[in-house]
Amino acid sequence: MYRIKGPHRKIQVRTIFLLLLNFLLGIGADAQTTTYYKAESFLFSFRRDNDLFLADYGDNAYQLERMGGLLDVSRDQILKGDCHLLIVSHVNAYEYEDKEVVNEASLRAGRIRAYLKTRFDIPHDCVAFYIDRSGNYRDQVHVYKVYKPLPWFANISIHYSESRYPVAVAAAIGEYGAVPYVDLYRRGETGGYDREVYRIDDPLFDRTELEDYRLASVMDTVRHSKRIEEPDIALATTVTTRETVRKVTKYKETTGKTVVSEKTGLQADNKEQTEKDRKRQPTESVRTKETPMKQNLVYLGVKTNLLPWCGVVPSIRLGTGETKIETGAFMPNLEVECCFAGRWSVALSGIYSDFAYKDKTRDHWAVSEISLEPCIWLSPSGRFTGLNTGLFVEYGDFDVRGSAIDVSEDMLYGRTGCFWSAGLSMGYRFSLVGGFGVDMRARAGYRSVFSGKKYRYDPLDNRNYLETRFVSTGFMIGLKISLSYRFQIR
Repeated sequence: MYRIKGPHRKIQVRTIFLLLLNFLLGIGADAQTTTYYKAESFLFSFRRDNDLFLADYGDNAYQLERMGGLLDVSRDQILKGDCHLLIVSHVNAYEYEDKEVVNEASLRAGRIRAYLKTRFDIPHDCVAFYIDRSGNYRDQVHVYKVYKPLPWFANISIHYSESRYPVAVAAAIGEYGAVPYVDLYRRGETGGYDREVYRIDDPLFDRTELEDYRLASVMDTVRHSKRIEEPDIALATTVTTRETVRKVTKYKETTGKTVVSEKTGLQADNKEQTEKDRKRQPTESVRTKETPMKQNLVYLGVKTNLLPWCGVVPSIRLGTGETKIETGAFMPNLEVECCFAGRWSVALSGIYSDFAYKDKTRDHWAVSEISLEPCIWLSPSGRFTGLNTGLFVEYGDFDVRGSAIDVSEDMLYGRTGCFWSAGLSMGYRFSLVGGFGVDMRARAGYRSVFSGKKYRYDPLDNRNYLETRFVSTGFMIGLKISLSYRFQIR
């Protein structure tokens, strides 16, 4: 045994310290320093499927009070360009590509930006806007005061349509060129700040030109049971933290668009976000295909059958011994059709005629009829054109007399009675200009005539005498050639 003298002991201690330091540096080799910009955040809520900005809904009144107190004293700072406002409208992670969803998100942001302009006179070119598709804070909108100048690439346009018609919505969203999306990744709380990363996905710019929003929002002390001491924001505008760096993974959707999913962070709950990113791709692709079915457009059409206007009866009775095309006076008619749920329609039509014809003093033609016809359209486009099929049921009565009848062998002068019909129909619609179109429809079914009376005219007495009563049943076929006009009511 021997003792280590003083100088040798110092060398040995220094060597052990350096080895320990090198070991610790090796453990943290994957760590890096990350800078977050300080921000003040205000979260506003909207009713589901509603774009009205209600001050008394949810926590909006309190958030408006907070925002008003801050912007009243920092408006000049915003106008000088030292800082700017960021509006992020949050939407469902699985419906963000729907134009109606994008339009509603833009409408909500537009309401808030209009409030900022009216209340604080903050111009639009000081406000950036993005749509978060991560699924967090659904039906809510964030407003951030970011303590840095407005980035040169930031989107400041908000396009939307007050009309809910798909054509108007598509035209408004098309003005974006590419919808300004961001993906939210929460980084947890540290040092009295909520850390959030908004990863910008803007195809109008190269990815190397973009800089994500890394925000360290001062925590709202009212929403926390323990008050956290906050540093003076006027003295510093950045927060520096250390984060573990992992790989940035890319994957391709079925549409061919590359989506970059950032998977960095220290918090354990980021694993749930990562799993959500992995599952999102196949689900979003399916939802995109279903978009046309969710519009649920409703159309109202007005039609008229041209054959009755020409005096031609649009149906023929089969197997009665009187199988022929019957003609008489013109028969005014009108049909109203409602198309809904993508491929269903219901039509209600009516005919009424009570006029003289041919020999004006003797011949008379009186017919009335009402018909109901539900149909299914075979085209899945939702435009209600092309081939369709359905069922029909109709009821009516008739009273016909005149020279066209008394030339028969039995010298009858007139017939009267009631009838009903039911059967199948098949039709096709040709679209013309605007909402105009031509509908052709063939019918086949069963007809029953009841309460029938045949009577004879006696010229000596100048009266009609009942000849006999009759009923008749059998099959019938019919044809309709209609001119129609259709317009959208929802």
